[in-house]
Amino acid sequence: MKESFQLLWALQQLDTELRTLTDKLSQIPSRVDDLKKAAATIKSDLDQAKSDIIEHKKNYKLCEVELKGTEEKAAGYSVQLYSAKTNEQYKAFLKEIEGQKKLKNTIEDQMIVLLEETEALDRKVRENEKKSAELDTETSRKVEMLEAEKKEIGAAIATRQEQREKTAAAIPAELIKRYERVRANKGGIAVATVRKERCSGCLSPIPAQRILEIERQDRLYLCEACGRILIVAQE
Repeated sequence: MKESFQLLWALQQLDTELRTLTDKLSQIPSRVDDLKKAAATIKSDLDQAKSDIIEHKKNYKLCEVELKGTEEKAAGYSVQLYSAKTNEQYKAFLKEIEGQKKLKNTIEDQMIVLLEETEALDRKVRENEKKSAELDTETSRKVEMLEAEKKEIGAAIATRQEQREKTAAAIPAELIKRYERVRANKGGIAVATVRKERCSGCLSPIPAQRILEIERQDRLYLCEACGRILIVAQE
């Protein structure tokens, strides 16, 4: 019976390792996705900046056309100014000229803003092109490492699964059934050790007499508080 409990403890260790390895394996796809998303974000920002530059240059050209139009209108009103026959006409032409000058100033201010923003976007494009290239290289390297880690973990899981099957086969069927039942109800931990007169699973105190009985390992003992299978820790 003592050997069965030792095998049960070994089975618990294998199941704990399998759970840890399986969790790590399940996290790899999301880690790869996160890396690829980060690289895609930089590329998206780069594409947006390039698109904004095209739009700014287009707007700048429109401003040039509009600016030329205001200058032509102002010139036209200036010619008409000297042909005004009444004071009211003269004032009207002056008002139109002043309006075109204000519009010209507004357009020129807008063109300055467009130029400044285009220069800033150009800098952003150059920076993001460099970042994107560096991040692509780094992402490829990290993805390769994760793929290698995935293979290693898969191999480790296969090895431990094989060990688990052999270990479980050597344990009495009834004991295995109890183990699996407790493990399902206790978050994967069915076997607890007795350390410092306490159950390692729930930290409940264990009477000294019961510890002496458990040390004999001649039958199944459960923690009265949490229901886990108790064994004495091997130093």
